Amino acid sequence: MTFLKALHVLSAVMLVGPLMSAPFIGRRAIQRRSADGVRMAATQTRAFGAGTVLTAVLGILTVLGSDGKYEFATPWVIISMTLYVVALGLVFFYAVPALHKAARMVSEGVIDTQPEVSALTATTDDLRLKERLDAITGRVAGAGFLVLLVFAVITLLMVIRPF
Repeated sequence: MTFLKALHVLSAVMLVGPLMSAPFIGRRAIQRRSADGVRMAATQTRAFGAGTVLTAVLGILTVLGSDGKYEFATPWVIISMTLYVVALGLVFFYAVPALHKAARMVSEGVIDTQPEVSALTATTDDLRLKERLDAITGRVAGAGFLVLLVFAVITLLMVIRPF
């Protein structure tokens, strides 16, 4: 039982930690207009998101091996599992597609973020593309923040076990 808990916590540190930072790395790559950096952040977000399934499985095994101390009907366990599904939804259906879209836009060439230089020679289409990319940047940051918040709440629930 203690070994399973240790593996669960270790996998959370090694997989969930990088997952929480990957969207923010992608956001920075978008701002730097690095298509390769954005693609790498998308790949890392997807890979670490999939890797967190190991953490979930170890958590399930920990609950099963707890000799009735914890049960799936325990409210904090139900809330944690539900929040985990929400986090995966944010990762796979919101953040990763946004990062892929941003990578395509950056590789196609969106004007730089220096308005005093590029706004004078930019076309209306260039400015629209920049506006769309800026919106995607905000979307990636928002998804990253929500994923971070969800995993912080899950961690607090597991430590405090309020119900």
